[in-house]
Amino acid sequence: MTRALERRTSVDRIGSAFVRARSERRTAFIAYLVAGYPSAERAFGAARAALDAGSDILEIGVPFSDPTADGPVIAAAARASLAGGGGLDGAIDLARRLRGYGMTQPLMAMSYLNPLIALGSRRALEALASSGIDGLIVPDLPAGEDPAFEREAAARGLQIAFLVAPNTPPARIERAIAASTAFLYVVPLLGVTGARNSLADGALELIERVAEISAGRVPIVAGFGISSGSQVARLGSVADGVVVGSALVQALAGEDEGGGVERVRSLVGELTGRTPTRRSQVAAT
Repeated sequence: MTRALERRTSVDRIGSAFVRARSERRTAFIAYLVAGYPSAERAFGAARAALDAGSDILEIGVPFSDPTADGPVIAAAARASLAGGGGLDGAIDLARRLRGYGMTQPLMAMSYLNPLIALGSRRALEALASSGIDGLIVPDLPAGEDPAFEREAAARGLQIAFLVAPNTPPARIERAIAASTAFLYVVPLLGVTGARNSLADGALELIERVAEISAGRVPIVAGFGISSGSQVARLGSVADGVVVGSALVQALAGEDEGGGVERVRSLVGELTGRTPTRRSQVAAT
């Protein structure tokens, strides 16, 4: 068990999810869905299905009109959600409904800065925390760029996961590790989100290198481009958690084409079944 996981407490839902996964000798699975897509009701049903099917953490995407880090599937879902009246309020409502339904798993909001600033960062952070959100992923906010924002989030009990990529300089990797209070989000490719048929060259080596730099200070999570059980298994062998997004968003689309809530449930069950015993866990036993 890493030092970061040893420090987690029972009231820390995000940390506890990683502790539980490690105790079960597996990698944590994180499902991503877009709030309000394809409708508020179906997004709620899909979120419940993903959590019921074994997702350790749910990442709720806040729709934004210019999602620079997202590929065509998630970008289209965000536009459709916005056209239907979705947005930050929809993400807050989804989290509130999940908590009201009795879901206790960690909930994280993935939002670009613009929707948070548009509402007012303090007001937005307060609303997210009050709804039951445990943490934030802000892809266009580098660690240390807005210390006031980080302090405001921490004051409301919101943990933050910062992102690093193959071209992130070592100094910025170190800064992201030190500032990440939820986990470190490693993007093992250059480009945007989206299901891919194979892992990017050097993906496993990047995660191993970042984990070595981290030296157990924070859980390491891999996301972007992960869509198949074999990819989950390979990345999960070196990461504490894996995120699957575009494949689930795509599965939710087209109810009359074999998609929908039950397809999300089935896919999450299939992918969580591929989370492996990690090499580091084997070495530690």
